[in-house]
Amino acid sequence: MPDTTEHHCSFDHLIHIVNDLETAMAAYDDLGLPTHAALSMPGFRNAAWGIDDARYVELAVIDDWDAASRSVYGDALSAMRPAIEASRTPGPVSFAVHVPDAQAMAASLRDAGYQVSVYDIRFDDQIDGQDAGFTEVFVTDAPAWFPFFISYSPPREVIARMRAEHRVAQGGDGEPSSTHGPDLVALLAHSNTPSDDARLLADLLGCELRGTTVALPGAHVHFEQTPSPDTIPGLYGFTVRRAGLTESPAIVAGATVTSATGQG
Repeated sequence: MPDTTEHHCSFDHLIHIVNDLETAMAAYDDLGLPTHAALSMPGFRNAAWGIDDARYVELAVIDDWDAASRSVYGDALSAMRPAIEASRTPGPVSFAVHVPDAQAMAASLRDAGYQVSVYDIRFDDQIDGQDAGFTEVFVTDAPAWFPFFISYSPPREVIARMRAEHRVAQGGDGEPSSTHGPDLVALLAHSNTPSDDARLLADLLGCELRGTTVALPGAHVHFEQTPSPDTIPGLYGFTVRRAGLTESPAIVAGATVTSATGQG
């Protein structure tokens, strides 16, 4: 098991691959999960439900892998391609776990025997006097539900603080929207061996294990037995609170969304 004592982990973002970005955004909005358009480049577009100043759910459509692979994000997108193509898209395919130092996490994973790929993405501008970018770490010999790891430059807490300051400067609330509005509670994953997978992830992240739920800060990860032999193991949805769902579960762009009734 990797030593995570120096790498405090928390949920960063969930990647939800969709077929039609505008339709998926409208479906999220209808569930009370407000989205905004984000990146547009050849072969790839995305949008996000910004949960708060640090966490988000990314809606992404990839319509030209060759074009997308030539972008600044190309290597990281290519690392996720096997999981995307193996999944029944549209639907959630992967999630990022934030660590303070992704390079150190990569070294820890390699020491534990995992096959690891690291992608360092940097932009031309600076934020708060530091080169802007992020580092992502992918484990290439892992199950479909396995996370990847990310750290930011400047650090995520600095970026979150700057977002909050900008929001207040624009006349907004000093607290993030998730304080009173919709919040992400848990990720949902199907597994052929939920107890084993939950234990593996809990040990990997150094998080508390509660039955088949890993108490990852920012979004727990709940494993369930695959309901039928033809169910593909992996992420299949998420749980929210304060979203005002008229029915639970709801299906949005291939993802199952459930309401955390009575949870906080």
